[in-house]
Amino acid sequence: MCVEKQNLRQQKGLAAVEFIVTIPVLLLIVVGMVEVGNALVKYNTLNKMVQSGVRYATSDIQGTSSYDQIADTTAIKNMVVYGESSSGGSSLLEGVGVDDVTVTHSSGYVTITLASSYTPVLLGLPDSSLYSVPLNASAVMRTAP
Repeated sequence: MCVEKQNLRQQKGLAAVEFIVTIPVLLLIVVGMVEVGNALVKYNTLNKMVQSGVRYATSDIQGTSSYDQIADTTAIKNMVVYGESSSGGSSLLEGVGVDDVTVTHSSGYVTITLASSYTPVLLGLPDSSLYSVPLNASAVMRTAP
């Protein structure tokens, strides 16, 4: 009976050691999943921003005499960044400015590109800019029939 108690005590100690060994691995996996989720949310937001900008570029062209026209470039950039054609509001996404937006109009197509970067939130290191990941979103729409 005494031998069985000793084996049971050793088994409890082994379970604690296994838990201590596996908990950092599990935490690393959870942190990685959270970071990937945050990056995907930011990338999705960037895509929605350029899609609304390219939609605005092709639809807000009242009074033009040609079919291959787009809205004012400054208004398009403001629409992408602020969600409105004027620059009075705050950015829809932190760290994104009008200078990050590129508008190209050629041969019947308008292309809007937005360049940004994702810096991990949970990393918590002093120089986290070393770990930033570039995110680029682009949308194209035809302006000619």
